[in-house]
This record gives sequence, structure tokens and C-alpha cells, in this order.
Amino acid sequence: MAQTSLLLRLNCREYKNWMKAGYCLQILQSRLQGFIDSEMKTFHRHLTANISRAGGPQRQRCQCRAKGKQFHPNCPVCMKLKELILLHHNNRNGEIHWGNCDPSLWPTQYWEVAKVYLPRGHTNSKGPQQCDAAAILNLINSCDHFNVSNISKVREVIKCRNDLMHSSDMKVSSSWLSSFGQKLQELISELGHVPNLKKESDQIKKVLSSDWSVKDLSLHEVDGFGAEPDGGENVYIGNSSLDGLSLNELEIQLVNQLLEEIYLEKEENGALSEEDQDAVIKMKTFLTENKDLLSVFQEDLEKLEHLLN
Repeated sequence: MAQTSLLLRLNCREYKNWMKAGYCLQILQSRLQGFIDSEMKTFHRHLTANISRAGGPQRQRCQCRAKGKQFHPNCPVCMKLKELILLHHNNRNGEIHWGNCDPSLWPTQYWEVAKVYLPRGHTNSKGPQQCDAAAILNLINSCDHFNVSNISKVREVIKCRNDLMHSSDMKVSSSWLSSFGQKLQELISELGHVPNLKKESDQIKKVLSSDWSVKDLSLHEVDGFGAEPDGGENVYIGNSSLDGLSLNELEIQLVNQLLEEIYLEKEENGALSEEDQDAVIKMKTFLTENKDLLSVFQEDLEKLEHLLN
């Protein structure tokens, strides 16, 4: 059964560490999404009000399009909004993924503006609820509207997240996990003004301190979480801050994020580096050896095979 396969994987301490770190990022993102939604709407009103106060020209059938890291506006409104967006961009002289957004929608859709501050690969994003922790933290890092006093605390967690998603064997050491937990707590303190975020501090500590040891496969008990089968294929995490999340679903989400990282690297660079090829081979082996996951990611296994050819 699927839950038995998962619980057997949890016998590997480094794999458990990888999953626990991913779960903590899920907790973080769930508490930041509403805050991001509200703040970016406020930011959008500020930008569009500037256009109105300046007597910005009315435009009809704007044809401005962005591609990749390039955007050369053709209409006065897009020119002005690009100027304002860059004015508030902490990386205005660096890499900006203009292709994430549709500039013609900037005046009316707040999230099209927000996507300028996101990493690559968010063209189809419709709002913060579709963003993972990396996207949300990069938005906070890139847009000075958030006015974070010590931005390094945000960047340190972004780096940890990237380390996690670039761990091709899906394993991290206990020392890494401990350092990650400390950086998460420092970030939560830095973002103390975010509603309800501090409440998650104890939950994150509980996740990181729990052993997740498999006590009895017949009972499907996992130390620290009181995991219980639902009568089907899932094992649910007791007292989860993400209502209804199962360990199986969490694992699938994390594996899917890692796969998306691989695909984005290929799309961005055109060819796989030796490191990326190694990641693809390891992911193929992992899926092949874990039949329960292979049934979910069969199409991805074929895509990974194609990447190596």
C-alpha cells in the first residue's frame, strides 16, 4: 500500500529531514499568501494612482508584449508603469523576468504587476495562492514596498529553499535542518507585523523537533504527528496547520516542486549541465524504485528520459 511505502521511506533520517523542511516552508507560505495578496493590491493602487495623478494618457488596444528578460514598451502607459515598477525593484539593474507578465494588463490586474517581482516560470500564476514559498519570498525580497528592515533574513531562507530543491537525492543533514530552523525563526521575527505569522513559530519548532520515526507499520504511527490512515491510501498529519494535508500529498507536492526546478533549468539554459544531468538520473532512479510514486509521476519519468536524450 502507498502509506506503507511512504513510511518505509521515512526510515531514512535525511529523507525525513528533507520532507520536514519542505513542510515548514508550506506552513510559511500558507501564512504569507493572504498578506501578499493584500499588500500587492495596495501597491498596485499606489502605482495606478500615480498614473492618474500625472494625467496619464488613455490607451486603446495596447499591443505591448514582454519576452523573457526583455521588455521594450511601445505605449506611454506601459512606459510610465515600467518606470514606476523599476523604481520599486530592488534588482532593477539585474535579472528581471518581464516575460512572467502581460504588460497590457498592468493598469487593471494587480497580479500582473506582482509577477515582475517573481522568479522565472510564473507566467500562468493568477495570484499568491498559486505561489510556493520561494516565489513569495522572492517577491518580498525584490519589491521595496515591503520595506523589510533586514532583508538578509529573507534571502537566507530563499537560499535554504534553493538548497532543498536542488538536493537531487532529496536528503539533507540534521545539522542543515537545525540551521534552517534557526533562519526560519529569525525570518518570522523579522516579519512580526504579518498577521498570525508568529503563531506558526511553535508549530515549526514542533515539526523540526519531532523524530518522525515509524513505530509500527501495521498501525501507521509516526512519532510526533499521530499520523492515521484515512481508510484508503493516505496518512494524515495530526494537528496540521495545513488543514487536511496528508503525508502522501505533502511528499507528492515536494517531489513535484523538485521536478519543476529541473524543467525550469532546462528551459532557461537550453541544455543540461553535468549537475543537472546527475539530478535527472537520480530522480529517475528514485521514481523507478518507489512504485507508489511512479504511478503518480509516470509522465514525468518519460519527460526525464527525454531530457537525457
